[in-house]
Amino acid sequence: MTDGEVLAREARDVLRKKDAQLKEALVGRLEPVYRLLLRQHTDQVRLLRRQIEEINQALAETMKEHLAVLHRLSKIPGVDLYAAQELLAEIGPKAAAFASAEQFASWAGVCPGSQESAGVNYSHRSAKGNRYLRRLLCQIAWAAIHTKGTFFASLFARLKPRVEGKGAAWAVAHRIAKIVWLVLHQEVEYQEKGSAPPNERTLVRKFRRMLKEFGQLGLDVRALLDQQLSNPA
Repeated sequence: MTDGEVLAREARDVLRKKDAQLKEALVGRLEPVYRLLLRQHTDQVRLLRRQIEEINQALAETMKEHLAVLHRLSKIPGVDLYAAQELLAEIGPKAAAFASAEQFASWAGVCPGSQESAGVNYSHRSAKGNRYLRRLLCQIAWAAIHTKGTFFASLFARLKPRVEGKGAAWAVAHRIAKIVWLVLHQEVEYQEKGSAPPNERTLVRKFRRMLKEFGQLGLDVRALLDQQLSNPA
């Protein structure tokens, strides 16, 4: 495919708004050597995507026995199936290594530190903790912040004027870490306490998304829900 207009129509997301610039950038002749390089890079991308999919499938197969745990974690705003799998792999199905939510948050490195002298606070930096898990929790926090009507979105909005965006997001990550520990350690379900409870359409849309994500990896959530309904205790 070498037609600039045809290529421009393949644009996605925000690139669709830059139709004129795309067409201008795509006009011209692509020399054979550059076509070769582009084809090689495309082949590498396809290979990496296939390998990622193989890893995801193997991971899903390994975690089938923890389907109920993954389902509970996925109910937390900002946590999709892949994030739930990563949390489970890092912490374990019951977070048994941590006696409290605060201990887990500290280990993950999302528990803000505090150095004070004569009532003056000199540092709010968090301990280093588990860098991989800290990065994951921060990604989850930002996703939760952008989920309208949730407790985390309102918490961020309330804290942002006082501690700016980064500090407010850090506080959200800290709160999410504590909730993750509760969901795992005490086997509880996440209950949304946002400023505006989600309407039925929002709940149905989220449930369908969860079914799709789990189904793509061969995980049958419907069977789990049927089992829970037949055995509520």
